[in-house]
Amino acid sequence: MLPATSPRGIMPFAVGALITFLVVYFNSFYPHFRLASQSSNSILPVPSRTYVISLPRRTDRRQEMERLRALLDTHWTYVVAEDSESTLVAGLMAQVRSLRQNELRANGYLSIPNTTITLPFAWPAFTAPVEAMSSQEFLDPLPPVAIAPSSDSEPEQELPLTCATQNFTLTPYAPGIPEHKILSRSRIACWRSHLSAIRRAAAPTPSRQASLILEDDIDIEADIRAQLQSVWGLLPRDWDIVFLGHCWSNESYHPALSLSPARVQATSTHLHPSRAPLCTHAYALSPAGAARVLQHLAHPPYAYSRAIDHAFAWLVRSGRLKGFSVVPSVVVQRKIGASDVMRGTGSRWRERLVDGVLAGAGAG
Repeated sequence: MLPATSPRGIMPFAVGALITFLVVYFNSFYPHFRLASQSSNSILPVPSRTYVISLPRRTDRRQEMERLRALLDTHWTYVVAEDSESTLVAGLMAQVRSLRQNELRANGYLSIPNTTITLPFAWPAFTAPVEAMSSQEFLDPLPPVAIAPSSDSEPEQELPLTCATQNFTLTPYAPGIPEHKILSRSRIACWRSHLSAIRRAAAPTPSRQASLILEDDIDIEADIRAQLQSVWGLLPRDWDIVFLGHCWSNESYHPALSLSPARVQATSTHLHPSRAPLCTHAYALSPAGAARVLQHLAHPPYAYSRAIDHAFAWLVRSGRLKGFSVVPSVVVQRKIGASDVMRGTGSRWRERLVDGVLAGAGAG
């Protein structure tokens, strides 16, 4: 005959069993919100994949990114960036021009008028799941256009395209227009490169991992994992995108997500609802956010219509994406070599880290 067990002796086992059940339950249903262990070598504090956009010919940048990866003791996958001189980019540029001309004619204009014009535009419902569409539909969403074969005669000079604003607002080209307002081949190539990385981020995975997308001219805070760990749990369940770095925007404009008084004193890192962050050198996407970004960036006439960072900023400002910004930035652009998008080393915006990995390691 077994001895009777007292209620007091049963209680610890019952409580332990309940706690174990709750942990397993919530982890199984919400794995992409579970914070990663401190021993994880991922940069984000949740299970995630990291992609680095890089041109193969930029071996100088690849060497520095490999040095950064080793010093961080992490892993990432390189995504081949699109070269601005490729025939694919020339084709995309022709498609953008053709789409705009057709839309202008449909609205009674023979050409872009001498003033800014807003053309009709509506976002679709995006009811079809991302996996139901092919990669090509996302990467080449614009209507095809026939490109005339080259001839010995001098080709007719076309005015440069300008970057659209808001949903579908066009401004005519004029001599002296600022360089950042011109829709250049480099900006088309940059859009295509990010679209390739985002398509990978949106691909379904069993664990529904988040994704981190980086460009290849960056430095990162040495303690980025600890900084992100201190605030990541404040994100709402329906977050789409988190900017780990930004430029040309006051991203502390909106009040920071609340921390307890003790945690406020322990960290200088904060998460703010994004205002209009520019620069795309470091951003995280939730699984649902990656799909939502991909659908918006592949929708004509929004696709390839402007610089990719301005596209992100407008989607945030107009409420199409739920974005958050880490302030101060924990990833910055180094700007020590020639830019692949702008003249020189890029824009005048400069930002410093407190303890950058590469800055602290010295020259390579």
